[in-house]
Amino acid sequence: MGLFDKFVKTPEIKDLIYKPLSDFEAWIGILYACMSSDGEVSDVEIDSLSRMIVLKQKFSGIDISPLYNSVSEAKLKIGGIGLVEACSEFVNENDKDTLFSMAVEIVLADGILNKDEEKVIELIADRMKIDMELVEKIIQVMLIRNRGNVLIVD
Repeated sequence: MGLFDKFVKTPEIKDLIYKPLSDFEAWIGILYACMSSDGEVSDVEIDSLSRMIVLKQKFSGIDISPLYNSVSEAKLKIGGIGLVEACSEFVNENDKDTLFSMAVEIVLADGILNKDEEKVIELIADRMKIDMELVEKIIQVMLIRNRGNVLIVD
């Protein structure tokens, strides 16, 4: 037993298990993992996520606030990688390409792909079994589309 063991509570494994309650929550979880992959979530990123979701007919009539709260709490417990792993299996097969392209759009909004963002995108592509040729096309198009974007700092 270490010196601090009686003072510091280590979370039990059961506390670290997270499963999205719906396909909708899985979408938000994956997109949130992308938004937060650089260590912070800005108001601009939240607005961007909200715009993306509100334009999807799939989310018509769905209140994303509770979903957002749930995934942000889960991310604190299991991290972005854990969030992607937990959510990937709950995404409907027909939606995986669309969600992947939205994830890439979020991480490349500034036209730059850092190492943490790259890891999360690779993980999403792998877990959702996106064809590598399609992955490369989506990334290439998003890099071209976002080249020269003005960075908005909160």
